[in-house]
Amino acid sequence: MARPSSFNREDALESARNLFWRKGFHATSLKDIEAALSLRPGSIYAAFGSKKNLFAEALEYYTTGVEEEFRTYLARAETPISGLIAYVRSITLPRDRDLPSNACMIFKTALELADDESDLKQLARNQLACVTRLFIEAFERARQSGEVPDTLDPRRAALKLQSGITGLRGMIESGLTQADAINLNDDIIAEVERMRSQQ
Repeated sequence: MARPSSFNREDALESARNLFWRKGFHATSLKDIEAALSLRPGSIYAAFGSKKNLFAEALEYYTTGVEEEFRTYLARAETPISGLIAYVRSITLPRDRDLPSNACMIFKTALELADDESDLKQLARNQLACVTRLFIEAFERARQSGEVPDTLDPRRAALKLQSGITGLRGMIESGLTQADAINLNDDIIAEVERMRSQQ
């Protein structure tokens, strides 16, 4: 069955991303995908090949969105650390629209597929590494500019910050109150600020 003439691949990927982000890979049925994308099975397979391929593209689409958002915060800030702080602060700010999930889709995927022997498991690891690299690069620039001390280890600082953000998002997903989320977020930000104050 041919795809409808109105088919838009990016719109389809956004819908698939939201669906998989909310439900995960295994819990998402073909019927769910049909409803979310407004496509028949034949059109879905013609466009993406398989559920697994669609999921892989949706996860990459999610990662691209994270990277673009992160780089936007860094570009708008006067310094790398200020950009990191602005990005972290955005986690608990009201949003224009509801997210499918408060937790990171990449991390949710890594957890869901931890016991799977599939290329999707490796894809999730690769996407996590891409996001980690963004944080590392920000800390490297901060060190090069003198905003943080030369003794700071960019990779260690990046992993620590990323784990804090991931944990906070997971707790928000599990029902953490807004007040507690803001307090925890303030603690993460204060820790980043302390890196800068050690110059």
